[in-house]
Amino acid sequence: MDTLNFYIDKNHFPYEYQNDLSFDNPRLLEVLGSANTWMLWTLRTYLEMKENFDCRLTDEIPASGITLFFRGSISLTQKPNKNQFWVCMVADATWHPYSHVNLFQNKAGITKYAQSYFIRHWYQLGIIKSQSTNSSPKNIYYFGDKANLAPELLSDDWNRFVDENDFSFITPHFSEWNNYTDADIVIGIRSFKKGEQFLNKPSSKLINAWRANVVFIGGEDVAYAEERQTEFDYIDVDSYENFKTSLLKLKMDPTLYQKYRLQALKCSERFPDSFFSGQWKQVITETIIPLYQQSAKADRFKHYKFLITRFIRYKSEALALRLKKAAA
Repeated sequence: MDTLNFYIDKNHFPYEYQNDLSFDNPRLLEVLGSANTWMLWTLRTYLEMKENFDCRLTDEIPASGITLFFRGSISLTQKPNKNQFWVCMVADATWHPYSHVNLFQNKAGITKYAQSYFIRHWYQLGIIKSQSTNSSPKNIYYFGDKANLAPELLSDDWNRFVDENDFSFITPHFSEWNNYTDADIVIGIRSFKKGEQFLNKPSSKLINAWRANVVFIGGEDVAYAEERQTEFDYIDVDSYENFKTSLLKLKMDPTLYQKYRLQALKCSERFPDSFFSGQWKQVITETIIPLYQQSAKADRFKHYKFLITRFIRYKSEALALRLKKAAA
């Protein structure tokens, strides 16, 4: 069986947890529930997949074989040798031009690059579902880094609106990002600017809310729209005023609110734990391993051709970006 090497650079490697690298370690679970991209993508995927494949976690890039890594662990200028097969877990960063495979958490990425594939972000570990019995919404939660929250939702005006309409707005510490016990509504709005689709961001806030059976209100993120199947899956808003109006509408119409909440429960059925491990097993067995085996048979000329083609693409993109900035 081909070994899957999961590489984390020495600056981010979880040395302090390596004596107990398991989901049974409560200290490690807290890290895996945070916004640490190295842990969320590389370490967690390793832990999830090691029961199904021959996996190895390493702080050195192996000289040969399959290596999976978060983009931040390998610089854009590093190139694989002929015997190395690189799989970049892009997350919300940029693609790696010299990776044989790039895995995107947003479908927008796979339309731009060859050998790119879409794979959803892992779900939040240990979600405690909402136990709220409120007939209309009161407790509004935001689970995430405040730096990624629309500025209007950190303003005095927002605080006044919350107080005047008997809402509570809660932004928990990351150690509580799994606890939806009192949540009536979860928001995932990064910006109210027109046309902000966040082509690099995942749909995880929406999916986590569904799995917690909570009504979700989001912005115009393309990842949210990709998950929508019915009108009542979630509420999308395109302005701050529209957002406040939507909240008041739910508060004044308990029947409508309960309809959205029931739909969140139905949506959760699409994303059991097995869904996420299943998508990884599929991409590994049907894509990564076959492409690696194909690459291993290629001669040195094909390897250099691969590097040159990617170099040209990388430099062309960099030039286009500089010209765009200059024009702006």
